[in-house]
Amino acid sequence: MKLIIEIIATLFFIGYLPASGTFATLSSLPLVIKLNKFSVLFNIIFLLLFIIFSVVFSSLAETIVFIKKDDRRIVIDEMVGFLVSMFAIDISKIHLILIGFVIFRILDISKIGMLKSVQKLPSGFGIVADDFICGVLTNISLRILSIWI
Repeated sequence: MKLIIEIIATLFFIGYLPASGTFATLSSLPLVIKLNKFSVLFNIIFLLLFIIFSVVFSSLAETIVFIKKDDRRIVIDEMVGFLVSMFAIDISKIHLILIGFVIFRILDISKIGMLKSVQKLPSGFGIVADDFICGVLTNISLRILSIWI
């Protein structure tokens, strides 16, 4: 069971790579492309379930596998953040994917403003919440930018 938790929370051990958050975000791209083919309603349901799944597995990884608060090897939260970033964005405009990737990574790495305090929430909630908010901020930014580009 411990190995399954580790595999899921680290996205098949991507969490052990240098720049693991960046690689985890990149690994989300095939799922972003696949989800884009489904309805908005399907995407909302999928995202809600995946967020819950990520909170649970982040919590388990934190307490059973790594025994450390918000261990950097837990990267499933980056996938949540990028999926939220690209939610209902027109990915046929490839530049929006690239811009979304850059904005999300900058926000996730910098942890500006409230993001640092949100990360202190207990267990998996704190692990996933800051990336979720980064994703929401990225999505809003992309919607504004897509008016001009």
